[in-house]
Order: sequence, then structure tokens, then C-alpha cells
Amino acid sequence: MSSTEQVKTWFGSVERCMGKDDSSVLAQLPVGIYPNPEPACATCPAKDWYLTRKGLRCYCSEKNVVAWVSNDDPVIACDARERLIKEENDNVR
Repeated sequence: MSSTEQVKTWFGSVERCMGKDDSSVLAQLPVGIYPNPEPACATCPAKDWYLTRKGLRCYCSEKNVVAWVSNDDPVIACDARERLIKEENDNVR
């Protein structure tokens, strides 16, 4: 079974699967640039973070879209992320 975490939203809290945080781009960011609150994309297997002159962005390889851009409201919960983490955890067993 996947580990879960509670994340606060404007309507209460949601429970989401916990993924591995292995983004070398996010790991190098100063605290002032790191997304707060942390978006679901931060621990999604489909994430591809990159930094431009204009800001931080995250490309979603599952949906083939830029899923997050600096100063946008973060994606807090995502069906694709939940499914990918569960699949990843199921393959480990």
C-alpha cells in the first residue's frame, strides 16, 4: 500500500500518495524560489522541472503539457500522479 500525506487546500485537506522527491532542479533551488505550497508535480514520476530566465516550470510527460509555471496556483492533486505512483509502488513489490 502506498504511503499518503495530507495537503491543505482552500476547501479543506486532501490525501494524496507520497512520491519520491528526486528532482535535481528542485533540490538546487533557493528557498525563495522553491514552490510554496509544494505542488503535486514535485513528487510526480511524470515531472520534468526546468528553470528559465522568467521562472520555474514543470512539464508533465504524462499529459504532454506545461503543468506549472512560477507564481501560478500549484496543482495540489492530480489523477495521473496518483496512478503513476501507485503503479510504481506496485512494480516494486
